Amino acid sequence: MAVRLKNAASALSSTNLTTVYTCPTNFTAVVREVIVANVDGSSAADISLKYTDTSASATFDLVSTKSVAADDFLRLDNANIVLEAGDIFKAQASAADDLTVSLFIEEQITPAG
Repeated sequence: MAVRLKNAASALSSTNLTTVYTCPTNFTAVVREVIVANVDGSSAADISLKYTDTSASATFDLVSTKSVAADDFLRLDNANIVLEAGDIFKAQASAADDLTVSLFIEEQITPAG
């Protein structure tokens, strides 16, 4: 099975729910690690992380309003979040321009059948 490694990241410039990564067609993706960094040197901010399972038309919470201290980070190592083609990883910050989200992903090609 062909595998490719990929990084996806987003600087959360608003408090809207933001798409960080969408699994491409003909792939299954495993999000191996997630890092949320608070780049604001003066205040904490909350992060919410979600994923949308498009085949089930449902969105699920992974982390809900978790506080990340100023100049600190939240790390989800060995996350192993499996996304199928079209599934979406999303993030939402409580304050604009305070948080960045980085995903470390292993994409596996899904043979056309």
